[in-house]
Amino acid sequence: MVKWFKIITFSIGFIILVEEVKAQQEQSFTHFMLQQTLFNPAVNGNQPNIQLNGLMRQQWVGLSGAPETFLVNIHAPISFLKGGVGGTIINDQIGAFKSTGLKLAYAYRKDFWQGELSLGLSLGLINKAINYSYFNVQNDPLLQGPDDESGMIFNIDLGVFYEEKGHYYIGLSSTQINQGKMIIEGGATSLKRNVYLHGGYFFALRQIPHIIFHSSAMAVYTAGAPIQINLGMIGEYNKKFWGGVTYRHQSGIGLLAGIYYKQFTASYAYEINTTSLRSGGSHELMLGYRFLIEVVKGKKNYKNTRYL
Repeated sequence: MVKWFKIITFSIGFIILVEEVKAQQEQSFTHFMLQQTLFNPAVNGNQPNIQLNGLMRQQWVGLSGAPETFLVNIHAPISFLKGGVGGTIINDQIGAFKSTGLKLAYAYRKDFWQGELSLGLSLGLINKAINYSYFNVQNDPLLQGPDDESGMIFNIDLGVFYEEKGHYYIGLSSTQINQGKMIIEGGATSLKRNVYLHGGYFFALRQIPHIIFHSSAMAVYTAGAPIQINLGMIGEYNKKFWGGVTYRHQSGIGLLAGIYYKQFTASYAYEINTTSLRSGGSHELMLGYRFLIEVVKGKKNYKNTRYL
């Protein structure tokens, strides 16, 4: 009886993990409004400085095999390229499944109407791996391959982004657009194409002019999965610190708080789990640094103020 209980428990856990890998083809973040370069390459270089960010997410604390994500992202405006460039390294693990990716992006930026329009392209490689020893199951040929098996997938992202600084922005992008595939001994796997529609609006209230509010929304469509809706609201006080709340439909409610100190940014988010999974919430920590650059008058190149 105990043996059959273990088998049934494993089978249910394995199905949950596999379905999670299929449904969560790309990582979701509570800081989605502050990490737009991750899902739209056209956002790269939209700030007048070099942005370096790191983010760590631990999802569904207390659940065995729950997703854990680490990433480092950098992007900057490059005047002679008439746009911006960026790069991202991301590592994601869900139980026995591990994904490590590298993306390099370019965004062409041009003045348009009352703001700026940009078109972006990202090319990358994603290494997908499975660790069979994680399952610890006997007499199952499907799960008794080598300890580790992996493969490389080529990836393409495209995006368009329009913004009026300090007022509003809107973007449309598609990630994993080529739906790259790989074949391993345990079977074939492929990436799902995702479509993102996102936007935001900045405003202040007359009664509290020192607080700038940033409202944001994002819809994510993946074939075979429900549309994911993300909503957020952040209030920033005098460019020193901020706090806010996010909502992800049928997934979680997030609370965020952050602080600016000179060129440093630090932010923490806790997401309350609203799914049927009996687990704790999710933690997210984001650290950032801005390398200040300025345009030299009469020239079209940039200088780094740290070396003037």
